[in-house]
Amino acid sequence: MYELLNHMDIDLEDYDREVLNDMEKRSLKNNFRKSIKRKINFKKLGTIAAVAVLTLGFFSQTNFGKNVYAAAESKVSEISYSIGEALGTKRNIEPYANVVNQIVEHNGVEVKLTDVIIDKDELIFSTIANANTPVDWVNFDYDIFINGKKLTNYGATGSSRRIGNSETAFSHIYAVDTKGIDLEENIDVKIILHNLNYRIGESEKGIKGKWEFEFTANGSELMANSHTLPMNYSFTAGGQKYSLEEFRYNPVNQKIFGKVKGKSKDAYAIELRGHDNLGNEVTFFLTSVSGEDIVFKYENIHGDLSDEITSITLTPYAAKYPEQSGKMSNDYKQVGEEFTIFLMK
Repeated sequence: MYELLNHMDIDLEDYDREVLNDMEKRSLKNNFRKSIKRKINFKKLGTIAAVAVLTLGFFSQTNFGKNVYAAAESKVSEISYSIGEALGTKRNIEPYANVVNQIVEHNGVEVKLTDVIIDKDELIFSTIANANTPVDWVNFDYDIFINGKKLTNYGATGSSRRIGNSETAFSHIYAVDTKGIDLEENIDVKIILHNLNYRIGESEKGIKGKWEFEFTANGSELMANSHTLPMNYSFTAGGQKYSLEEFRYNPVNQKIFGKVKGKSKDAYAIELRGHDNLGNEVTFFLTSVSGEDIVFKYENIHGDLSDEITSITLTPYAAKYPEQSGKMSNDYKQVGEEFTIFLMK
């Protein structure tokens, strides 16, 4: 209804102007004075208020009610937190972001889908969630549909951080592998978040709900600012051979793609550690293994890669994951020789 009114054009000049004579004006004033002197029926007013509450309750169970709630009462709408902040980068990546800013409320939990970035074979999206109660941590399960088709068997990474000093508001960033789907043209995307999990102290709980978002996005602008360099380097860890074949970088992501072959009875965390030609520390982490395909991604724990660098020198290190659940020992050992990537300038 609100959207219908927003799109209606009403020209008052299309209507005849009615002018009251002096007698009609006096009559109107007298009737108005009589009306404001009447005794207010508080019983009737209470009934009206009750009906209003019931109506609000009814609307809150509908899409229309959710949109009204989001527009009129939302707390997350007042929170400004960009996808760059969620990624922890100081670069201006806003030109590559598809701004969504949709808000959905369900079971007392508000979620705002803020921005989406498409990086060739990866869909990156950020959300703000307001749990409306103090919690230590929140997380969601999610399903993603592209052009009506649900993604299955995809790799994904994500992180969550508290927004400022808030005890209820959290930012999430998700990076989902979309290999095999052409994302350079306009695509229709649906993201459904569900099964909110949260932790208070040592206690973990969940809220069933559904937070659904639909939008159109495009990744052509970021692709225009991406560079790809061939690589030919390999090393061995845990009996498996890791071959690095391609380095792709742009303002949003810096990744090394390759293959892993062979079998190992143990699982290993692999890092590529080193420095750039300016002396800044650089680390790439193994973030994705899908069959033989592997991806190392630069994580800006040391800050963003400088735009002024011309080369990166790295050395592979590996640490075995614990056989039982527990904390990593961080006992990394060098598993290959040093190598250098020369960037295009």
